[in-house]
Amino acid sequence: MNNEILTMKSKTNLSCKVCDRCCKYRGDIKLTPINILEISKFLKNSIKEFLEKYTHEVENEPPEIALNAIGEERVCILNNQDTNRCKAHKVKPIQCVMFPLMPVDINNDLFVNMRTCPLSTENDKKVSVNKWLNSNNNIYKRNKNIYLKWIELLEEIQPKWNSLHSEQKENIKNLLFKNYNLKKNFEKQILENFKEVRKILY
Repeated sequence: MNNEILTMKSKTNLSCKVCDRCCKYRGDIKLTPINILEISKFLKNSIKEFLEKYTHEVENEPPEIALNAIGEERVCILNNQDTNRCKAHKVKPIQCVMFPLMPVDINNDLFVNMRTCPLSTENDKKVSVNKWLNSNNNIYKRNKNIYLKWIELLEEIQPKWNSLHSEQKENIKNLLFKNYNLKKNFEKQILENFKEVRKILY
């Protein structure tokens, strides 16, 4: 059953009991540029403030960054431990939007229900994949295109990263994560910055 390929129209057992299990032992929730912009704006932080307070660079996977984890149980920094709800639920990372679904082919919207939620049961309500991914502010639908372009760019950057000079690396990180205006169109800025990154690479 775990290997059944699901489309957007497929219905599968999905529910959230609003516990904090999927927010514990984290520090590995990676952020895309659109996540940084949306979450910074939602939390009313500048990009600089958000990056310094909430994120860290992922070791051995430059130039990726991830959300910090706090305490002995390494709880995601965006988890409100009083309510077990995400402080940025309406703009949360696509990794969190998809859980417990695992993408098999995002281009074609194909997934597998990994049933990795510890409280998940076969008695959970059957919900369409589309509803699960888009019930929260249409995050998946809204950000899928820019997410795919991000993955494509990372695949170009990472093999070249170690051969780049430190100044080039810093310029790329600034273009990917910092050089934005929260009052202007996010996707347009990101795509422009992706072009500038490619100029550095090639």
